[in-house]
Amino acid sequence: MVRKNLKSLIMNEPALFAVMLITVFSSAVLLCFSYGLYMNYNVKLIESNAEYKELPLEVNEGQTLTKGKLCELVEALPQELTDNVEVFLVNASSGSIADHRPVTDELRTELAERFGNEVMTDDEGRSLTFDENAVISNFDGAIFYFRFRYSDGGYKYIELPKAALNDGRTLSGGRFYSDEEYNSGAHVCVGISARDMENNKAGYLFEDGKAWLWGEQYEIIGTADANALPTPPMTAAPDDLELMPYLNMYFTNALTKTEYSALKKTAEAVLPGMFRFEELTFPDSESVYVYNNIILISVLIAVMSAMNFVMLYRCILKRRSRVLAIIRLCGCSLAKASAACIGECLIIGIPTFAAGLAVFVPLMKGRLSEIFPYMRGAYSAKVYAALFAGYIIVLLVMLTAMVAVNIRGSISAALKKRG
Repeated sequence: MVRKNLKSLIMNEPALFAVMLITVFSSAVLLCFSYGLYMNYNVKLIESNAEYKELPLEVNEGQTLTKGKLCELVEALPQELTDNVEVFLVNASSGSIADHRPVTDELRTELAERFGNEVMTDDEGRSLTFDENAVISNFDGAIFYFRFRYSDGGYKYIELPKAALNDGRTLSGGRFYSDEEYNSGAHVCVGISARDMENNKAGYLFEDGKAWLWGEQYEIIGTADANALPTPPMTAAPDDLELMPYLNMYFTNALTKTEYSALKKTAEAVLPGMFRFEELTFPDSESVYVYNNIILISVLIAVMSAMNFVMLYRCILKRRSRVLAIIRLCGCSLAKASAACIGECLIIGIPTFAAGLAVFVPLMKGRLSEIFPYMRGAYSAKVYAALFAGYIIVLLVMLTAMVAVNIRGSISAALKKRG
């Protein structure tokens, strides 16, 4: 019965048969292309997100970034941007002894007694001179690490990770700064433990539970588990403190083109010529909207193409209403008649869809992969099988409903047609 129906379709309805073939063939190509287009863009979007979750800004040569200037910029940024910044990160050099604690004869004597003389050599042979020009570490100048957020009009210490000191060490006692202390620039700091102060090369900065920083004393509210510089809130540093020539920003969500434009515009207005802004490539906003909905578009293509096929076959069933009525009156069950019609459709749909896949595969490996470089890696045998199965399932559901309704009414339709 299936073979007879198919032969009748080809002989009596060649135009409809051709349109049905074209419908299924184009559905296969469009489905595969839509899926590949989505995957190609998804890879690019992931790469974009990974790249722009962090933004390093370099200070131009001849410019000096200070703590005061940084605060001017941060406070001028749009709230939508600062809400997306998870961490602002800047560093400052430790400077010399004289930058922090007044160098007196008593201090020189204390240092000489503590370390044996005014020149100390570390394990690697690097010397440290304790005079008014001496740096406070045996390295090339220690570093203050300032990590903070700015939200709701206030500065906050970055809480991730909560147990980490600014330079990566953990607390052995006390606490970090409260949001109120950080925002107000309170004279507090996180220093080193009393046990380590005696042997630490920066120990001379500590006195009676306080630390000397930039000529003033800061209360030690927390202690680290290893040698470290006393670190205050960034807001407690002097406005003229010179920062290292870069600003790092880490984002909660990927930086957008609008946010980057707002950052450049604000920086140029507040600190003209301070930063070097690289040209960044962002996805077009309209393309983002289309591609983010491409899966929905693919599903709609599958449904609409299946519906087109079903409507075409419905026309054929209408023309066969008299034949179907006779078959039913001769004892053919509804299930058997429906199965014959659905089988006919599957014989048309399965090979035609497979032909569409066969045409798409070399097309994808050739010209399309040059235009969409990530598309080729999106396909596999499982993907093609899933696309094929999805289309056939949608087609079967719609065909079953339509065929059952039309065959059930074929007798009454034939009688009405006869008059």
